[in-house]
Amino acid sequence: MQKKLFFATLIILSFLFSGASMAADSENIRDAEAKAKTKFDHIKLAEYYENEANVLKEKAEEQRKLLEEYKNHSEHYGREGQNFESHHEALLREYTKAAERNSEMAVSHRNLSKKFK
Repeated sequence: MQKKLFFATLIILSFLFSGASMAADSENIRDAEAKAKTKFDHIKLAEYYENEANVLKEKAEEQRKLLEEYKNHSEHYGREGQNFESHHEALLREYTKAAERNSEMAVSHRNLSKKFK
């Protein structure tokens, strides 16, 4: 029972903290992309997207570990275990997609920076 409560609290806190910071970041990034006119602006944006991709990859790895823990000890989770499994599979899928999108944006901005002299 304590494990379930711990995991539930961990998940809720991670959503609260990531949601608030992502909203502020997305506004700043949109402004930065709109104002990017030099090689260094695009390099800075590429670095931002690479860092975001790395953070998302770490989150995906954390979800992968939680799923592995569940699969190894599914008998401890009872009926709610299936909800736990599907929830973390969905998070893993979303974090993986987001990491890929951020990596693509980083590559795009790296390519744009190469077009400037």
